[in-house]
Amino acid sequence: MGFYDSAADFIKVFEGFTPNATWDVNAYRLGHGSDTVTLPNGSFRKVVKGDTTTKELAAKDLARRIKDNFEPKVRKQIGEPYYSNLPDPAKISLISLAYNYGSITKPAIIDAARSGDVEKLANAIIESTKNDNKGKSYYEALRKRREKEANYAKSILKKTVEVALKGVKLSKENPIPTALITIAIIVGGYILIKTIKK
Repeated sequence: MGFYDSAADFIKVFEGFTPNATWDVNAYRLGHGSDTVTLPNGSFRKVVKGDTTTKELAAKDLARRIKDNFEPKVRKQIGEPYYSNLPDPAKISLISLAYNYGSITKPAIIDAARSGDVEKLANAIIESTKNDNKGKSYYEALRKRREKEANYAKSILKKTVEVALKGVKLSKENPIPTALITIAIIVGGYILIKTIKK
């Protein structure tokens, strides 16, 4: 699965699917929370009252918006080489957040992304947004979304630890060759984490 497909699948979890245009805060939206509708001929326009869509067209609309609008916007806000140096899960978390907000509105998140430290980025996603929409009916849903984005941003660290622990378990079953592999995995994981945090 490619980067843009992964980003779309991640965002779909939060946005769900709505076939009919529904008013949402400041615009009519449908599909996967989009204020644009992609038509069968491939063109697109702003959603208006009465519009409908299909899952297939909504997926095309989301893919276009991620690739043409939100990923470039996030890349520009974070800047280079900071954005390119981030692991894909961190980039996808930032794109999801920007899709929800319209852009990355918090300087703390931008600064954390530029640091390259995914733990710092995850904390910034949670802490800098914790008072947003407080008192609104959808506050808790947004908090859960921020938590999932934060956890996904640092998921590369979790995967590295899981691989290392799996290697330790295997080394108990077959101590000599597997122990050497485990050491290599742990050292490689440590180097990877240190590289990400630079």
